Amino acid sequence: MNTKRADEDISKPTSTWERMTRSSRKKIIWGLWFITWVALMIGFFYRDFYDYVVVFTAVHLLLFLFFFGFQLKAFPVQLRIVYLIWVVVGTYVPHMVILMYITTIGLASNLFLNYCPLARMMYLLPWNREEPLSFGLLKRVVLTPPMPGQFKPASPAR
Repeated sequence: MNTKRADEDISKPTSTWERMTRSSRKKIIWGLWFITWVALMIGFFYRDFYDYVVVFTAVHLLLFLFFFGFQLKAFPVQLRIVYLIWVVVGTYVPHMVILMYITTIGLASNLFLNYCPLARMMYLLPWNREEPLSFGLLKRVVLTPPMPGQFKPASPAR
């Protein structure tokens, strides 16, 4: 007979990511994004360096896939998939280098102000949001103050 209580199973970490300390997770995230941002800055002057950004971003994605047990529904994994697509298009599609400039600014905003424009856009996708799309939600997503960790918009005013 199984004597474990149901709440014991719920509290156990289910992924490598959940078994890490919050401090370790923050350092890993910040460090990977900072390396990416430095590479993007170098790419301003040596455009061929964007190839390295693509490779590093792919490794970054693979690492997070591992951390989250290869669950594509995990928001941090989704974010890195879209980011990889963004830098691939910005690097390899003719005349789309503007995307690399946009991501350089957006990543600096994330690193230094805790305001991640991409996470806010990703939150609006139907499978990530918890309420119907509306002007009010869009306004809250854009205007919610910067925050560390996974983005959640401010609660609607009642």
